Amino acid sequence: MPMKRITARKVMISELMSGEWVKKEGMEPSFVRTKNGDNISRARILATVVNKFQSEDGNFGSVTLDDSSDTIRAKTFKTTDPITSVEKGDLVDVVGKVREYNDEIYIIPETINKLEDPNAEILRRLELAKRLSDAKSGKAKPKIDDEAALENAGEDDREILRRKVLVFIDSNPEGVNYNEVCENINAKETELESVINELLAEGICFEPTPGKIKKI
Repeated sequence: MPMKRITARKVMISELMSGEWVKKEGMEPSFVRTKNGDNISRARILATVVNKFQSEDGNFGSVTLDDSSDTIRAKTFKTTDPITSVEKGDLVDVVGKVREYNDEIYIIPETINKLEDPNAEILRRLELAKRLSDAKSGKAKPKIDDEAALENAGEDDREILRRKVLVFIDSNPEGVNYNEVCENINAKETELESVINELLAEGICFEPTPGKIKKI
């Protein structure tokens, strides 16, 4: 049976850096156990690039990311392609695997998208601050499992999901694939499909090619 891909969790860098590294054997992924008890093996971080390094032979590269809570390095091995277009000062949305070596927690990036909209950073900070506050108070909101439940929960929840989808689509000027939206936003596929169809019908987004969504 194929292994299910682990969802990339949106986190503050400080959650990873202050957590405990848990090494697992075999096919089971290792992870950081945060102080809130979350196990993070794939992370999604929105941060500013404060340093960049690329080896002359192109076999190693890294960017240092700062989200105001802490810093972490995103490292590439055998290639520097993921960080080639990234420069110091860029605001980026990084999805990658969490790793540890010599007591350093770092990220192996899978995707790095440059963001131009400063509201994306504000939205992410508010989202994470609310999640951490809910976790500390024991008021974590239960996950909405389907589209009908989402609609019954009221417009606010749906509007939050719309904003998340729009921010992610707008994070790449060339547009994003439908599968990327499903992989990077923590919601049911039926919810995401409904929101995307709504954005397309309203003319806020369009499909330059089938399956690819771009903001107008």
